[in-house]
Amino acid sequence: MPASPSAAEPVTDMVAQADTMLCADRQFGDSAAIGERNLARFRLGLTMLARHDGEAADVLRTTAAATDEHLRPLLYDPVLRNCFEVDLARLESGRLGHSSFGAYVSGYVPTPAADPLSSTGPCEALIRPHRSAWPGLGDAWVLTEPTPHGRSQEKLAGRLMDLYRGALGDSRAAPPVDPAESVRAVLREGAELLATLLPAAGAGVLGHVTMVGFTHRESEEGPLQSMSGGDPLPSTVLLAPERCTSPWLAAESLLHEGAHLKLFDALRTGSVVRNATERVPIPWRIGSWTVIRVFVALHFYVHLLVFRAAAASAGEAVRERFGPPPSVEDLDEPSPGTPAAHSGQYRTSAERARYLAECVLSLPEQALTEHGHRFARWLLTALRLVDDEAPQPQDRAEATTRRAEPWQPQENPSEGVLQRITPVDACALPGLGQLVVSPTRSARMHWLNARSWTVYSLCDGRDLGSVRTAYARAVDLPADSEEVNRQVSDSVRRLVAADLITHDM
Repeated sequence: MPASPSAAEPVTDMVAQADTMLCADRQFGDSAAIGERNLARFRLGLTMLARHDGEAADVLRTTAAATDEHLRPLLYDPVLRNCFEVDLARLESGRLGHSSFGAYVSGYVPTPAADPLSSTGPCEALIRPHRSAWPGLGDAWVLTEPTPHGRSQEKLAGRLMDLYRGALGDSRAAPPVDPAESVRAVLREGAELLATLLPAAGAGVLGHVTMVGFTHRESEEGPLQSMSGGDPLPSTVLLAPERCTSPWLAAESLLHEGAHLKLFDALRTGSVVRNATERVPIPWRIGSWTVIRVFVALHFYVHLLVFRAAAASAGEAVRERFGPPPSVEDLDEPSPGTPAAHSGQYRTSAERARYLAECVLSLPEQALTEHGHRFARWLLTALRLVDDEAPQPQDRAEATTRRAEPWQPQENPSEGVLQRITPVDACALPGLGQLVVSPTRSARMHWLNARSWTVYSLCDGRDLGSVRTAYARAVDLPADSEEVNRQVSDSVRRLVAADLITHDM
């Protein structure tokens, strides 16, 4: 278990700080900001698809123009989200052909007169009777075998069940279990317990779950306990019914899989690693993990340790309502033959979180993006609040921009003009200080922060010196300052590399 906080800082205060911190980061923790970015990506992606599929162009553009309230049920529908991600991957690789999203969304395009408060997602409409997973805490619903009506619903139901079986890795898997009322009651209590213990982070992850299914699956690794869908079955949590034998077990399962879904949504609009194939040895597992998998696991373990610290300090009202929390952490045995199996180490969540944190801190600075360094600092700071023995986070991202040697101007000559590429498709998020933009001749989205967005807006035929002067005026810094030179030069170099601007001599 995590080391006890110091006597000077009561455990409840530390847990409350950690809970708040896990939702404070605008890129990775704030669910509202994550949702806003994903809706922008959805709109822009549909617009890009419409340019490359004339047959589905009208329905794609109509969908992209819908209000946020009408778009959300489509974005977080398991089948439509899967189709959208498949289409974008094919578009980027030059293999789109016809949009599968366009084929499945026909008949579900919201009209201006539609009531957003009563709208449901296409897959949700297949399930009768409709059962809310946790009323009052989110819009998630319980999956049972679909009962489609009409050709379009039959097609949709077939795709949903194909994705369900694909996520389980078994083309012959049995349909989802229709849970008993007692199982659904404990699921609901687990969600309520999670939101009670962690009002920010716990309630937040529930909002990233659209569909909850119950199933049985046996594999070489043993029976399925829980899983999140990811790309194969987006916005979905699958549970063994046995995970709902107590609210505490259900709450921990929902936190585990909900945290994965939240991170899945966050990483769609901000990468954290530069080399997706770089690997790290894991002493309790055979083989190694990619760096991104290390981040995913660390993200979950930090949430889990905060949850267990909250459980340990739960008051009488919580214990009376939900029962006493488990007294001892379940130990997870390492894979046979691994170093951990021989040494007896890395059996607890705290040990594993510390090891993964050390792995992140030992990575070369260039292994992580700017988002990656920020992500690491954020997670490790939250971890330290509930585990005094966890590694100390390092502010390496700032160190990479403030080098010891004097700053030297980049090779961006002041002669010539800087000009934005046209035409482009773009979606602005002024509240987040971001612009997502894609040249129409490209199949790539580029996310600009407030700094790059400002520089981008000034590239209208001016030379670099004029852009620096205008940028300095916009951000209220001296025009000849080193910081202005650095910010403009870095932004120009990235914008040129992204093929968003030209620098013609």
